[in-house]
Amino acid sequence: MTASIKGVRCLEEGRGFRSWLFQDWAVNQNRPDSQLILLGFRFGQWARWHWGVFGKKIVEPAWWMFGWILGIEIPLKVEIGERLRLYHPNGILLNPESRIGADCHLRHGVIVGNRLDRNGKESKIPRIGNNVELGASCAILGDVEVGSHAKIGALAVVVKNVPDSAVVVGNPGRVVRIDAT
Repeated sequence: MTASIKGVRCLEEGRGFRSWLFQDWAVNQNRPDSQLILLGFRFGQWARWHWGVFGKKIVEPAWWMFGWILGIEIPLKVEIGERLRLYHPNGILLNPESRIGADCHLRHGVIVGNRLDRNGKESKIPRIGNNVELGASCAILGDVEVGSHAKIGALAVVVKNVPDSAVVVGNPGRVVRIDAT
């Protein structure tokens, strides 16, 4: 169920930057704002891995400012597979330790983050499989695995594992069906 994010490894090894970027651009063809965000994100990741400390000191503050202006928080440390689709990329908030697989869809207001227990201890971070659709203003919180091909409905709050091909709605999120793949 855990996402295999081979594209991130290609970037770390210095291969595939252009092809990976153009895959993002192709799936966001009619969304220039999403293309611009993904260009900045992928370049920022590449610069961090290839320019070392210098890259971190230059690129991360610029990316933070870019995100602040656009109203998104997608840290450069996040592992995101290729062909990410961003629909109306406003208010997206991803924890730096998040893992998101390939071919995923994020809509506005999506939150992927940790939870605090009663003692103030932080939980682990969600892991999202391949080809997952996250609906508008949904939240995936805590030590949760979202299986590949899952669909999370708008405004759903997911705090438990989601099996492959499941459709989840509501607060708290509940599986309403499992689609055939």
